[in-house]
Amino acid sequence: MNSPLSYVRARSAEQKEERRRHLLATAREMLRQSPAALDLGINELAREAQMTKSNVYRYFESSEAVLMDLLVEEFAEWHAELGIALSRGGKAGASVEHIARVFASTVTARPLLCRLTSILPSILERKVSFERMVDFKGSLLAVRQRAAQDFHARMPDMPVQDFEQVVRHAVPLIIGLWPLSNPVDIAAQVVELPGLESLRYDFEQDLEHALLTLMRGMASPPAAQPGARKARGGQAA
Repeated sequence: MNSPLSYVRARSAEQKEERRRHLLATAREMLRQSPAALDLGINELAREAQMTKSNVYRYFESSEAVLMDLLVEEFAEWHAELGIALSRGGKAGASVEHIARVFASTVTARPLLCRLTSILPSILERKVSFERMVDFKGSLLAVRQRAAQDFHARMPDMPVQDFEQVVRHAVPLIIGLWPLSNPVDIAAQVVELPGLESLRYDFEQDLEHALLTLMRGMASPPAAQPGARKARGGQAA
């Protein structure tokens, strides 16, 4: 068991950021070692980081705040990987099929992002201050907007506002699909029974299909309303 290091107050902004980064790296490793864990104890984090609990609270107001910062990191890293993946197809001319495939594959490649997103409304958005929540939501919005711009650059025919909606709807898709695709204990055994195949979910495949269906609906021209056709016919006459 690690013992807390002798505490020396971090005075410079660089020292404070270094300690914050150390805590985040420690939390990331703890979650990596426990793939089924959906929470994080401050006592355990302090012990693993070789800091006292009171020192941890100098940088994070709660364990949820630690996980929030990890999720922001995950989304930022996902966005960087998304840009690289999209660029492999050239500068422009992507199809909705290509974008849905890249979106789903890059998200699936980051299981920690999926795990943390799946507990976003039920666990992460609790026990944090109003100010911390504002910062968190602002960070997520910035990633959404940048990702939408990247998609739009690859497929200019679809408005960037539509791509913002695609990313917006992707979040609840991840929240629902990740736990359904990774059932635990008895549920995992039951869905493997014959006749229950339709209750099994494949995260990447189902996310890609849902995103593709959404984007195809946005890309399709709206069906003309009967009243509108009659009005146009009257004008032509």
